Amino acid sequence: MTTKPHQETAAIGRSWLTSTAGILASRVFGLLRDIVLAWYWGSTGVMQAAFNVAFAIPNMLRALFSEGAFAAAFVPMVAGKLSDGDRDGAWRLAERAISLQATVLGVITVLGAAIAAAIWALLPETASEHVRLTFLILPIVMPYALFICLAGAFASILNSLRQFALPALNPIIFNVVQIAAVGLIYPLWRMDELPALIIFCFSILLAGLLQMFVLMILCRRRGFVFHFRPAWNDPEVRLFVSKILPAILGNSVQQCNNLIDKALVMYLGPAAIGSLAYSQHLVYLPTGIFGVAMGVVCLTSLSQAWNRGNLDEMASSLDFALRQMLFLTIPCTILGIVLAEPAIRLLFQRGAFNEEAVRECAWALRFYLPGLPAFCLAKVAVTPHNARKDTATPVKVSLVCIGLNLILNLILMQFLRQGGLALSTSICSWVNVIALLWLCRPHLPQWQPSSTIRAALPLLIAAALAGLAAWLVASWTTGRLATWPAFPAQAAILLTGGAAGGITYLGLCLLFRCPEPRQLANCRKPSKKLAAS
Repeated sequence: MTTKPHQETAAIGRSWLTSTAGILASRVFGLLRDIVLAWYWGSTGVMQAAFNVAFAIPNMLRALFSEGAFAAAFVPMVAGKLSDGDRDGAWRLAERAISLQATVLGVITVLGAAIAAAIWALLPETASEHVRLTFLILPIVMPYALFICLAGAFASILNSLRQFALPALNPIIFNVVQIAAVGLIYPLWRMDELPALIIFCFSILLAGLLQMFVLMILCRRRGFVFHFRPAWNDPEVRLFVSKILPAILGNSVQQCNNLIDKALVMYLGPAAIGSLAYSQHLVYLPTGIFGVAMGVVCLTSLSQAWNRGNLDEMASSLDFALRQMLFLTIPCTILGIVLAEPAIRLLFQRGAFNEEAVRECAWALRFYLPGLPAFCLAKVAVTPHNARKDTATPVKVSLVCIGLNLILNLILMQFLRQGGLALSTSICSWVNVIALLWLCRPHLPQWQPSSTIRAALPLLIAAALAGLAAWLVASWTTGRLATWPAFPAQAAILLTGGAAGGITYLGLCLLFRCPEPRQLANCRKPSKKLAAS
């Protein structure tokens, strides 16, 4: 039976809200982890600089082989089999694909750890301290890539079954283990920083193992029992490989952008490294809550709609997702720029995180925030291509973006330091989104981009006026609380300014009769007019 477009839109809305709730909980714990780490070692120290750069490597591998490429190739194939009622075939493909993933990542992990150890041994004595520490701890954190990628594979199975909340909650394990590790090693840290750092790195491995085993157990309870059974010559495995290789290439291009940023910021010093890392975490908080959740849900829904040949359903779902991302992220961008410093002071300014760190972090954050809508939209814009099992088009777009990012990085960092790196990322993200959406139009003519553009205009006006309201109220509050202690003063400034901006934005959206808030509030009965526009 064919699903009506507005019915599927409602299903996407409900699944997205469920997934968002799970991701919100995990991101709150992630924010708490960042607060603890900021108190623990600030943003200017050598230890935090080394850890941030070293941990970026397994995180890059996770993005390459799990969150991006694996899901892009795996979910459409498995979801298609499940929608056809072929559960045995879906489980057989899943088992063989995960076995292939484990083999490849096992080899990469061993080689990466060995190469890092060799580089550390060969570094000259004149090398910077944070560079030496980076290669010292990199072999320790490398196995995390294997554990978290396998966890991502099991999460993809659950998502194919339209189980979104539990995989979204899984990162809480990682954050809780890190917070506990800081508490346990703090006494040792005061005596000798290096052993404490090494123990903290081993806690990363424990967190990855726990994440993997929890999701494996959840899959088992839903009928999938994993056994290591590689089948290199299986036709479906070869098809999976043919789809995942372009996706890996595309994601590798995207991750190259991150590595370029990490490499260039090292020339700006430890303070710039820390501020860029913390500002990234802040801007990726709404990205994870809104964009990642919607992207995961859309990939499953659009894959099943494509398998049924229902292009109207795909167009309606895509339009709904894009509009909701704009509705939620545009005000976050404006209010974030206005309230950047009070937010950073409230969250991080304690312990080793001083006033200089606040200014440096706010500087980078304000250049990341214009890209926030694009970060979220990109999670949705890529799904029509992946749903069609077209993983090559995102590769072509990514190749253009990496060249543009490199050029802009080299130019902008000369004038804006770490802010230039953040601004380059924002610009390239918008180029990526626009290109992806433009290139999906020939295959999805039912979707009209003009509808999405028209929907964005009143949202921009409402957000701009909301930002003005937030600035006026925050400035008035700041002047009245000059004698207050720092923490309650910053909390009051952020609360009053944010409330003024949020109320103004929502009120203007209702005044302008924007359909997005009503549709979000009532996903069971989405606007038929909106779905058809």
